[in-house]
Amino acid sequence: MLNDEELEAIRRRKMQLLMERASQPQVEEPMAQGYITELNDSNFWATIGNTKTALVDFYGAWCQPCKALAPKLQELATEYKGRVFFAKVDIDRNLATARQFQVQSVPNVFGFKRGKPVGNLTGLRSINDYDIWIGRLLAA
Repeated sequence: MLNDEELEAIRRRKMQLLMERASQPQVEEPMAQGYITELNDSNFWATIGNTKTALVDFYGAWCQPCKALAPKLQELATEYKGRVFFAKVDIDRNLATARQFQVQSVPNVFGFKRGKPVGNLTGLRSINDYDIWIGRLLAA
């Protein structure tokens, strides 16, 4: 039989483990690694279908507003690591996916919940616009 000191030591170890687990951030979106993933026609739906919350930037390599948006999205990807999956699709190299979403102008950022599109923001916006939109996606 265990004595009081042994029971107290076990209790302290259990409490320490619980405190360590509680201090670790909860991962809501396992695929959200804090960076932007390049998707293409062949892996788009397989990837997006496995996400809970995702943002996909449809862009063109020639597009200046798209180039201005890229660092903003990277900043948000870092901020929302573990909560939102960020990806991008080059519309010139992935025509089938761009057509599915009827992308006519870029940048065009689509939001997804559980693999389904739920809206988009067209054109270059402020980082706050994207941040507010992401908050709404997470709350939905």
